[in-house]
Amino acid sequence: MNIPPAFLLGCTLLFWGWQSQLFLWALPMALILEGARWVNWRWDLVDKDFNRVTDFTSFALVILSLYLLSQDSIYGLMTLLKWLPLVFFLLITTQIYSTQGSIKLSSLFLSLRRYEAQGKTHSHTRIDLSYPYMLIVLLSASTSRAAWFFIGMCLLVTWGLWVTRPRHHHVVAWGMVWMLTIVVAYLSQQGLFRLQSEIEEFILNMLWLDRDTYQQSTAIGDIGELKQSNRIILRVEAPVPMRLREASYNSYFKTTWRAKSAHFTPTVATQEGTWTFTPLALPQSSSPAHSAKVKIASYLPRGHGILPLPHGTYQVSHLIVPIVQQNQFGAVKVEQGPGLIRYQANFSQDTPLDSPPTQFDQDLPNNEKKYIIKLSNKLGLSQQRPSEVLLTLTQFFKQHFHYSLQLTTSIGNDIQPLEYFLYQSRAGHCEYFATATVLLLRAAGIPSRYAAGYVVEEFSELENVYVVRKRHAHAWALAYLAGRWVEIDTTPSGWLDLEAEQANWWQPLYDFGSWLTYQFFQWRWRESEGTSEGLIWLILPLSLILIWRLYSRQKIARSRPETVALGNPTINPGADSPFYQIIERLQTVGYIHLPGETITTWFKRIQAPLLSPAHLQTLLELHQRYRFDPQGITPQEQESFRKQVETWLQNFNELTKKSLLI
Repeated sequence: MNIPPAFLLGCTLLFWGWQSQLFLWALPMALILEGARWVNWRWDLVDKDFNRVTDFTSFALVILSLYLLSQDSIYGLMTLLKWLPLVFFLLITTQIYSTQGSIKLSSLFLSLRRYEAQGKTHSHTRIDLSYPYMLIVLLSASTSRAAWFFIGMCLLVTWGLWVTRPRHHHVVAWGMVWMLTIVVAYLSQQGLFRLQSEIEEFILNMLWLDRDTYQQSTAIGDIGELKQSNRIILRVEAPVPMRLREASYNSYFKTTWRAKSAHFTPTVATQEGTWTFTPLALPQSSSPAHSAKVKIASYLPRGHGILPLPHGTYQVSHLIVPIVQQNQFGAVKVEQGPGLIRYQANFSQDTPLDSPPTQFDQDLPNNEKKYIIKLSNKLGLSQQRPSEVLLTLTQFFKQHFHYSLQLTTSIGNDIQPLEYFLYQSRAGHCEYFATATVLLLRAAGIPSRYAAGYVVEEFSELENVYVVRKRHAHAWALAYLAGRWVEIDTTPSGWLDLEAEQANWWQPLYDFGSWLTYQFFQWRWRESEGTSEGLIWLILPLSLILIWRLYSRQKIARSRPETVALGNPTINPGADSPFYQIIERLQTVGYIHLPGETITTWFKRIQAPLLSPAHLQTLLELHQRYRFDPQGITPQEQESFRKQVETWLQNFNELTKKSLLI
């Protein structure tokens, strides 16, 4: 086992702290690891102690991985990589400050422990985690993509490899090979960086289903039961229940709504954290009439997303993000924000976020045009005033339709799904009602759009706010009346109760866990938005308990080699091996050891009268253990080693004398 040279691990940790902006963490960690060279005691630990430390490290790694991946997807993985040196710090510290100085391989793998317990294997293999830990630290430093990383990484790796380089190779040759390796590594990391970006984008598209502001695929025409998650995604402080809209659309084609000619434009903050939306070709009064406000807390996976807002929102405050954009269909997008945002939405009867209607807001799709006009004429919508049209549609859907999540009837190719809903089944979910309402409004000459968002209806006594779950996703219509857009919701009122039946019996426990997670997120982003340093406090209390238990174990003085007289250089470990007497004796009688030649190859080449090659090989193995194994050999083995070398030399001298006499 090779041990890193002095200060290499400490410098690597300082490099990680510099690259990751965690220097205040890296400095004490480096001092603790390098301080072992001057501390004259060690913990007297057994393999079971190492098993506990390893199990704790594995537990912390799994918990942090699941938490970060569930919150931030692939970006959570990058956060985890950034903090890996801290996760494994207790394990490497325990090894360095132990009397054994290494870890049994079975301590790292539960499978090996089970095999040993069953008597199938009994491995005594031990490893030193110093160099693997150094590689983990370098991996963590790479996540920040800061300047000088590649150069710093090359210098540290060169330092470590230089100490362990093969002595039989010329320095120039070794340097040339290493320079070639650096060039290949630099070119490879450029390609890997591009590949990483592509993979991240691919995984994000698979794992996250953000609201698409350009098109919305509906479940119209699907067969089976519609079921959505009970996960809480929003918390709303509002005086009464309401709807929160994320986006709206103006073109329908084959069960999909699209936003034709939708473009996002930057919004300029009027003051820090306050974003006022200017009318898009709509007149706006200087003081909005009937103004109200709500406070909303929302998660931002990957730091960006669409803001759920009340209808008529004209201003958002307390929103500390660098980029806010809006489109002409009421969608507001934020970018580069923290994982949790809390903002206040001010709204009124005016609708500055929504542009005036265009021809797209009046068009009927070709596939639905015939039966929509037929139903419109049957209801007499074209002869009614706009207010009467709204009343007629509301009564029509309320009296003749019902809400359902179970759609089991097969639909033939000769009838459209929406037509089947309007003329035969008369049962469906909100997307059916919203789509039918929008198209019937257009048939009556009223410009209209399809809106998608959430309903704020469920009040939590635990949190004293309204909570919005994923299953509270909803769709409704927007009608342009008297110069402004008005919300029209024709979905039967009992739909929330029906969807609430999907809740599991353990939902209160889940809600309590969700509330704890929300409290943690609030604390996490309170002081510094965008940082993940608070995550380490999840495992700190358990770490302190484990450290206290280890510290209470018996500590013994570390044995130190006798120092030489002042002014003389320190003897390297193994330099006093008696095996060198054999090498010196062989070269004295003419068996020259060539440069770069291993001892084993040398012995095979010279074919000297070595009495017993197997015996000599045993001496060579003892020599290599004495020189390179951090555990060395026992005092008994040292004494036996010395005597065996003396015996070999005596026998070799006798054979040499006999050969000269002959």
